[in-house]
Amino acid sequence: MAAGKEAPMTEDELLKRAADLPPGRVGQLQIADRSYFVKTVETHQKLRLHITKGDPVKALAREVELLRAFAARGAPVARLVAANATHMVLADHGKPVEKLIRHGQVDDALLRQIGAALADLHSRDLAHGRPMLRDICYDGASITFLDLEAGASLNATDRDKARDVLILIYSIMVTTNANQHMARMVIEGYRNAGTDSVWRATRRRSRGLWWLQLLAMPGVWAHRKRGKTRSEMAAVAATRALIAAI
Repeated sequence: MAAGKEAPMTEDELLKRAADLPPGRVGQLQIADRSYFVKTVETHQKLRLHITKGDPVKALAREVELLRAFAARGAPVARLVAANATHMVLADHGKPVEKLIRHGQVDDALLRQIGAALADLHSRDLAHGRPMLRDICYDGASITFLDLEAGASLNATDRDKARDVLILIYSIMVTTNANQHMARMVIEGYRNAGTDSVWRATRRRSRGLWWLQLLAMPGVWAHRKRGKTRSEMAAVAATRALIAAI
């Protein structure tokens, strides 16, 4: 080993460092020149959360197995460095795209790359389940998807993939205050790399969400009255209108 260089930490050492972090769902480790993200098993304080979200230990174990299975197929997901029953340590894959957009650090090429990355994941018969912009990272070269939780599938149908596309577009419309251009660039990247069958399924699923748009209307009015500029309620209608127009 070259002088001045530390030996890489073992998985057990990384997990011990992870366990020593302050309490919290997500933490970060900085060891020499390497950064890691740590995800800790959730603690449900309320019975309602136990019922709706299930056993948190099983949920973490499932995500670990999904990350391994997605990686085995070459999908652009976070690299799992170490894991046990209570923690998992992930490689640092750059900044969340949501943050980059809010700071004006994206261009059309990156937006198309995001769409193409989701199409690449889908080409392997996989579905992410919830590809929100906060769960997508960019390191200056590559797009990486995080948080494979509820809805992730190893045998994805076109309907599963369509849900991914809908959620991604919706996330863009919320984050950018319904900026159609950004959403269109992501859709262009996806359609250039993806399949027509998934886009047709996306349009069908979008048309079928009329009831969600109706349910969101009271929230839209409340947000307008409060002068809220970024409305997750209004984004429902904006997402459906954009998809219908393409």
